[in-house]
Amino acid sequence: MSTDRVVAAIDFGTYGTGYAWAVLDPRIRHKADRAIQDREDWPDADGVPSPKTLTALLLRDEEVLAWGHTAARLRAGLERRWHSEDVRAVEAGLPLASERERARHRYYYGMKMSLRGRDDPARDGGGRGRGLADDLGDPTALISLYLAEVVRAALADITRDGRYAASDVRWCLTVPAFWSEASMDRMRRAAVVAGLPDDPARLLLVPEPDAAALYCDVVGTTTGEDDDGPRPGLLRPGMRFLVLDCGGGTADLVSYRIGSDGSVEQLCRPSGGPFGAEYTTQGHDGFLRKALALRFGGAVDFEGLHLTHADQFAELAAAWERERDAFTVDRRRPITVPFPARLYASLSEGALSWMAEMRQNDVDDTIVLPADEVRAILDSVVDPVLALVDEQLARWDRPPDPAGAGDTAFLVGGFARSPYLRRRLEDRLQGRIPLRTAPRPERAVLFGAVHYCYEPTLLRARRARYTYGCECDLPVMDGDDPELVFKDDEGVPKSRKRFLRFVAADEKVPVGREVCQRLCPTTAEQTAITFTFYSTEEQDGRYVTDPGMTLVGTMEVGLEGAMHLPRAERGVDVYMKFGEADIQVRAVNVTTGAAERTTLGFDSVR
Repeated sequence: MSTDRVVAAIDFGTYGTGYAWAVLDPRIRHKADRAIQDREDWPDADGVPSPKTLTALLLRDEEVLAWGHTAARLRAGLERRWHSEDVRAVEAGLPLASERERARHRYYYGMKMSLRGRDDPARDGGGRGRGLADDLGDPTALISLYLAEVVRAALADITRDGRYAASDVRWCLTVPAFWSEASMDRMRRAAVVAGLPDDPARLLLVPEPDAAALYCDVVGTTTGEDDDGPRPGLLRPGMRFLVLDCGGGTADLVSYRIGSDGSVEQLCRPSGGPFGAEYTTQGHDGFLRKALALRFGGAVDFEGLHLTHADQFAELAAAWERERDAFTVDRRRPITVPFPARLYASLSEGALSWMAEMRQNDVDDTIVLPADEVRAILDSVVDPVLALVDEQLARWDRPPDPAGAGDTAFLVGGFARSPYLRRRLEDRLQGRIPLRTAPRPERAVLFGAVHYCYEPTLLRARRARYTYGCECDLPVMDGDDPELVFKDDEGVPKSRKRFLRFVAADEKVPVGREVCQRLCPTTAEQTAITFTFYSTEEQDGRYVTDPGMTLVGTMEVGLEGAMHLPRAERGVDVYMKFGEADIQVRAVNVTTGAAERTTLGFDSVR
């Protein structure tokens, strides 16, 4: 039996992924004194320190060839070589020699976004060549391959000095707060395949804003450049606060309240969406797809050009992002983005002609974007975030009161560096609550996840996102469908396909709380009971066939050892454990004590 001696967190993001860890030390009494270590020197990152490497994967013959920044760099080199070989083959009148090699390689970036529901209208469909790979069907296998590399790298650091073994580590994995439990379940399964423990007590999932909230509590915050610095202990009993976690792929918003004992609990249901910084670059309304397409008049095969000039596109994207992250609300002057010479030289005559016609102030090696165009690109993700802010504050039990308990909002995540985003948020929150930015906001989720893994009881309660229950036969009620009514073995009228609720949507659920329902077989001949679990956005429901009911898992429990009892005494207690990022279920044969356990299998993806 293992004893946890180290806690480690993996912040698996759309744009980047990082890990951090801390040694469990009973002598440390204060959260701020925990020594958290992370990695900031990633291979092929051009020497730029960062808590994350690129969430990218390069496969050859379905095996991992490279990951992180190295995958992007190696893939760019391969594309350049293949392009040169193709040019020589065409000139010599020979078949393209690179086709077979290209078919052996596949490059993925942004796989995380494909864990969203297939019917999500925001799915981007970037695919193999360019943009976010968020339309991959089920990306679980790819994510497992990537996470396995991250886990190996993390364990190499943690076990380097020989004091700790892999079995000494308790892990925590971050997930977006607005994900359905179906997506979280797929994330957990991918992590287990990647080598993390198949034990909910040793592999915790934490919503990213929850982790960020704990980080803000530990390190304090600063209001800006004119502030005297971080103020530890800013979170006080009774205070309510909104966390806005704006990262590369997603924006998550969750509201919290500080309890009298200093614990943290969710105030209302999370919200969020695919409104991260990366969509200003790779999204349909972003720089690479919209701004460039406008200048080239549709005369460019971007997919093909990106394959042969991946490194120049990366250079172009990085130049845009530097300008984006310095852009301010009141700027009136255009921004200039250097256009790589090699990429410019590869454009067709039609593209060059169109570019010359609408150039305005552009020159051959520079793209000039008017300030209004930059604002439109940024607003494609900022405006939805502002709408979510209003939605969150409208759910509070009473209006924000910064003068009372000190209600406030915290901005974290990599996109928090954007002065444009900060100013738009400040303007939206003016007169309601102040906006504060955590120091090193790009570290907030990762380090907060370590704190959560260190002490999971810091977070006391969450809000149920859906109503959960199971299908069963219940006594007839007025209005029941006559076609579903039957009589059980004792002649009691029952109704089939009824929904038995365990917890209601938006209900406050203490972390670790178990809700129990005792159920019995329908007939005396039954030797097992199959439990079918459903969720719905409604507060309640009568039938599992009601609109909006979604099948989320099944479990079968045998009645061995109880068959000699009257049917009504062959009870099975079904427990659903809420409050964690995912839901644990156990069913106990009351007669024998035999138990079945599972994390809901989520057969349907929302």
